Amino acid sequence: MKKALKIISYVLSVLVLLTISFVGIKYFDELRTLSSLKMMEGTNLYTMEFFSDYRFDEFLRTGANNNSEYYNYVNNIIDESLDIGVENTPSDNACSAFTFKDKNSNRYLGRNYDYRVNPVMLIVTSPDNAYKSISTVNLNCLGFNVEKAPKTFDLKLFGAPYFPTDGVNEKGISISVLQVNFSRKHKNDAKKTIGIYAVNRLVLDYADSIDKAVELIDEYNLYFDSSMMAHFFIADSKGSSALIEFVDGETYVIKNDRNYQVASNFNNTEEVFDSDGYVYPDEYKDWLTNSSVSAYDSEYSGYVRYDFMLDTLYNSSGILSEDDAFKLLENVASPSKLQYSVVYSMSELKATVITDNDWDKRTTAALSGVKQ
Repeated sequence: MKKALKIISYVLSVLVLLTISFVGIKYFDELRTLSSLKMMEGTNLYTMEFFSDYRFDEFLRTGANNNSEYYNYVNNIIDESLDIGVENTPSDNACSAFTFKDKNSNRYLGRNYDYRVNPVMLIVTSPDNAYKSISTVNLNCLGFNVEKAPKTFDLKLFGAPYFPTDGVNEKGISISVLQVNFSRKHKNDAKKTIGIYAVNRLVLDYADSIDKAVELIDEYNLYFDSSMMAHFFIADSKGSSALIEFVDGETYVIKNDRNYQVASNFNNTEEVFDSDGYVYPDEYKDWLTNSSVSAYDSEYSGYVRYDFMLDTLYNSSGILSEDDAFKLLENVASPSKLQYSVVYSMSELKATVITDNDWDKRTTAALSGVKQ
């Protein structure tokens, strides 16, 4: 009897080991992905490298007509029992972005994501049939917040590639999404529909030029959530950039006419500018002349930030150091809303990020690794 029990125990042990080995081999890339999660000490910033297939090409064949369908698709990829979802987007976001070059002519895109304080993730993705990229993800989209932080082997993290707010790919193409008051693109029933996060992933995965990015976006209908109308700011490593906007159903591409460009929370297509490019609608002029209200407490916050960025870049001929860029981002940030600030190098293919309004603690992620 004892001999039989030993044999059974041995057989069961072998079966367990074989099962573990099979699971380890079958899900090796998934395990590597989840185990790569790191929290940057003293911050709300996490990093992760994706080795597994996040199946974005499959999503593009079906699309999604609204946020509910988009989240359902991501849920099905992760696990049907999971319920992920984003908090309502504030209507008074204060995001700012600009392009510039350094004294060595390396090209950059800097941006503030003024939303609300939540954990942030820098992810490196390496899909088999698309371009490698670094992107920044608002982890609130996956249900995390300052009270509920992500943990290693949390399956929700597999959804992160579906929610980039900005990024840069291996071809030196950078994209950032910023809220505006109104966006609408004509619908073509022959095309699939996608939303703003999918646009960012589409460009990061498949665009090797600004023209290609515009072409890719044009292949799809776009839906905009009622609380998040948007335009897209795209730049390359050669010094070109463009705002992609959707006004009255039409797509407008506003390209840079100097070695820098600025974006904020209004559609440039609809606004009035003076000969130097400063925002100049009559109501804004009157507000500047007569108001004592803080810019961040007014409906003209986007205009004030836009003009401040433009003025700084005009005076520097569009040439800034990384320190200068972060100082400019600090000057136009809304401290109570700032989730993160990032400077992407389209020339060196890296992202440098700060969170928690800690402007001295920077984390840099390149396609080759992460350092703090």
